[in-house]
Amino acid sequence: MTGGNKSSRPERLAFMAGLAVMGIAVLFLLGAGGIIVASVAGVLCLGMVAGGRSGIRAVRAGRWDRPGTWLSLGVACVATGVGGFSVAYLTGIFSGGLDVEEACVHGHGARYDEAFREAHAEEFNRWFPLHSKCNENFDLVPAWVNPAIVFFTLLAAIGVLCLAAAVMTALRTRRDR
Repeated sequence: MTGGNKSSRPERLAFMAGLAVMGIAVLFLLGAGGIIVASVAGVLCLGMVAGGRSGIRAVRAGRWDRPGTWLSLGVACVATGVGGFSVAYLTGIFSGGLDVEEACVHGHGARYDEAFREAHAEEFNRWFPLHSKCNENFDLVPAWVNPAIVFFTLLAAIGVLCLAAAVMTALRTRRDR
């Protein structure tokens, strides 16, 4: 196989077929909402992969003064930040399920303290940090969720700064012409 004949590699075809099968499965599992979920997930994945690859290539080539470098890095960071934030936040929100008592007792074998939950009800309804405690010692929200939310929010903010740098670089390049 020659270096220029990359399109005939069977693993690329298998990868694309696997993505297609997963996409069809999501559509069947989620129904009409699956189209929206699949579209958003596809756009985020495309932004992560395409932006990341072209941004890394531009950085390796030392093209910091070009708007495309900052645009690629910004798209990759924003897409990764939004995707990671969504996964972490949804994991935290749905960690208790519909019945917290059942999740505590039957799902995790933890004691359910109704008096503790009533005394701290305001804490469990906050947007951040996420908690769904069975008692004073056991939280249904995994320990990684809140730090991941902070990390992916910061990554998305860095992406927005990269996009601003792309605009500034483009304006500077245009002004210098």
